[in-house]
Amino acid sequence: MRNLGVAFLILLLGSACAGAPVTETPSVAYDPGPDIERFLDTVDPAEETQVLARLKESKVSHDAIKAYLRKNAAGSHGLSGMFAGVPVKHMGKELTYSLYVPESAQEGHPLPMIVILHGMGGKGDLTLQSWRKRLNDEFIILCPSYPMGAWWTLSAEELVLQLIRETKMRVPVDPNRIFLAGLSNGAMGTYMIGSFYPDYFAGIIPIAGAIAEPHYLHFLINLNNTPLYSIQGQYDPVFPIRFSRRINQILTDMKYPLTYREHTEKGTAHGGHFLPESEVPALLEWLKEQRREPYSATIRMVREGNHLDRIQWARVTRGLSMAALQIPGPLPESMNVKDGKAATLIVVHKEPNLFEVTGKNLLEMELYLDADRVNFEQPVMVTFQEMKELKGKVITSQKLVKYHGTVTRDTALLLREFKLRRDPEQLYDAKITVVLEKSSQFAMKP
Repeated sequence: MRNLGVAFLILLLGSACAGAPVTETPSVAYDPGPDIERFLDTVDPAEETQVLARLKESKVSHDAIKAYLRKNAAGSHGLSGMFAGVPVKHMGKELTYSLYVPESAQEGHPLPMIVILHGMGGKGDLTLQSWRKRLNDEFIILCPSYPMGAWWTLSAEELVLQLIRETKMRVPVDPNRIFLAGLSNGAMGTYMIGSFYPDYFAGIIPIAGAIAEPHYLHFLINLNNTPLYSIQGQYDPVFPIRFSRRINQILTDMKYPLTYREHTEKGTAHGGHFLPESEVPALLEWLKEQRREPYSATIRMVREGNHLDRIQWARVTRGLSMAALQIPGPLPESMNVKDGKAATLIVVHKEPNLFEVTGKNLLEMELYLDADRVNFEQPVMVTFQEMKELKGKVITSQKLVKYHGTVTRDTALLLREFKLRRDPEQLYDAKITVVLEKSSQFAMKP
């Protein structure tokens, strides 16, 4: 009788199951985050291609990718305190840097960061010790060390940019409040790195130093959107005051954002070649007021062959008989020096889909487009006028249309440009390459 009951129960359960609808295991929603991180971490082009294919197959929008990058770009709290003499591999050499992270730097509460370049014979840890007291625990402080303070070299500038990028990945840095400062040789590096990469910084602060080489004065034009705070001693025996006064006059004539301070103090060791503590309070107040504008409607730039990186959303890619400038330093590096011309570019984002370009010695340029500022559903137009000098005056040629067409979003560009700088405030959906040679009326490359 019990066997019959068991059989009946099995039959009943079987009937119930037969009548119930069959349910499938719900599919797990695709999370693009791990793939985006994979793309940012890899140096393998094949892995990049695989990630891009998965993002495309899953129809992940640019808006979703940009939202992820903005949310996850800043480093977490991770560490705080003083870190002196941290080793870093660079060009086969082991160099060092020093870092101070206040305890108030936390995820969701990023702090401004100031990068400070020492002078000849200096070191990052000594520089950090003196500046920590000056900045009242309100700034993340990054002080790299480089032999002889040769910050004018390509190797040194690559080290500075590398450390900025890596620090932003580890520590909550406000991307719109990164500053570059330097003393003596460090001031030279501040002028040069700041002029070549002005859109990295909310401001640059050269102290007791200047650019003496006339060729490099041309690149001051790149600072039109980057404020400068200069401190120089009238009795400085190392960098005579006339060099800083010359730069002050150039920037003043161009009506650029500039604060210029001269002091008459004399130190016991180097005359007026130092930073007086009396100058620090005004500098600190200036630092607190500055914010980078990540997207400027007008960009002016002068470029040579060793510095063809974009400034914000514009880039010179080819110039006519372009010069290459490079000053050697103590570390071995490949040299690229040749006589030639500098390329000048002035570009104005006139209307959402209209860009007006004026230039000299230009053959080709790129424009990086942001869907928040450009309507991708409508054609984009780029006009060009060539600048010429005639009897000491600058004149412009007839305005020509050099590009007119629609633009397609490019996920690879969006992720690769972010990988280069780790800057969540400069995210670009597409770019157009505009050929400016006279023989070409319309030209575009993907």
